[in-house]
Amino acid sequence: MKHLVYILPYLNLGGTERQALSLIREYQDRYRVTLLAPTGKGLPPFLEQQLDYCEFTAWERNFFKGLRELIAGIKAAQKRQSIDLIHVHGAHELMIPVRLLFPHLPIVFTVHGYHGASAEISYRLACLFANLWATRVICVCQTEYELLVKFGMNPAKLEMIYNGVPIPTLDRSKVASLAHQFNLDPTTQTIIGTAARLAEAKGLTYLLQAFARVAIDKPNLRLVIAGVGDLEQQLKQQSQDLGIATQTIFAGYINDLPELISLFNFFVLPSLQEACSLACAEAMAQQKAIIGTTVGGIVEQVTDRKTGFLVSPQDVDTLAAKIQYLLDRPELVDEFAKNGRKRYEEYFALDRMLIQTESLYSQLLN
Repeated sequence: MKHLVYILPYLNLGGTERQALSLIREYQDRYRVTLLAPTGKGLPPFLEQQLDYCEFTAWERNFFKGLRELIAGIKAAQKRQSIDLIHVHGAHELMIPVRLLFPHLPIVFTVHGYHGASAEISYRLACLFANLWATRVICVCQTEYELLVKFGMNPAKLEMIYNGVPIPTLDRSKVASLAHQFNLDPTTQTIIGTAARLAEAKGLTYLLQAFARVAIDKPNLRLVIAGVGDLEQQLKQQSQDLGIATQTIFAGYINDLPELISLFNFFVLPSLQEACSLACAEAMAQQKAIIGTTVGGIVEQVTDRKTGFLVSPQDVDTLAAKIQYLLDRPELVDEFAKNGRKRYEEYFALDRMLIQTESLYSQLLN
């Protein structure tokens, strides 16, 4: 049994962790798996798997302590069983100690996308480090592929594998419980939903503004925002200021997100920056029409006027108009939804991601 080591820079509740968890769940029966990562809110589901876990301090908290602990963790994993492949997620700098310890070991590095003002610097550093030390690099959409090549990544090292999500098996009792918890009734209400970190890059302030425009004189219209983040209080205050607080539900972090999404009539993703959105893929898997923005991999997930609508980021006027357009045309919502499910099955199903990733592993392990 080959020994795979996964290294993550954090264990929160985001897409990077969820994708790594999907890989580990699938491969734990065929490989010995070790996870090296700082502890965090996202740790419990990893500990439910068949793996060895070794914690190291997050480098942004204490670089030298974290580096020492990571090196010790890698050495301990090697002592338990000789390591065959290391898969680093998200943080290019984590490849440095790996390559220092193992000059010839296969390293797979997944770029999950960089956001914020320093995004370009992060992309350039990722390309530099990966060109030096990674054996292969996974990017999660074609847009990311082109961005990495633009910033200097060696195309021969790149492998494009879309993020994949499972087909949800809904627990109807949990659906009913969530509906009760948030006073949602799909039989009498029209429910627009989204799921995202409450952060500037997700563009939720523009969604609130657009929703305020269409919510006038529609007492049975609801907006559900699932997620947590630094902007929670600011966004709640904005909903108060816009007069939509009674129609807007901030659901927080939801363990049973598929069950919540099942209550939505359609899904809106107003991101300013995005790689390949797991929330968007999950909505497609549940046959939901989607309004998304023309950023990152969203343009590959949503086909304009076929599975939903694409609008420019920060364009409140157009976003409001498209929301209203779908509210007026439930039959079009159903058509978009069915087309979106087909697109999910073709490109964003979990099995596709797992098969492609294991194929890459096999190339490097043989």
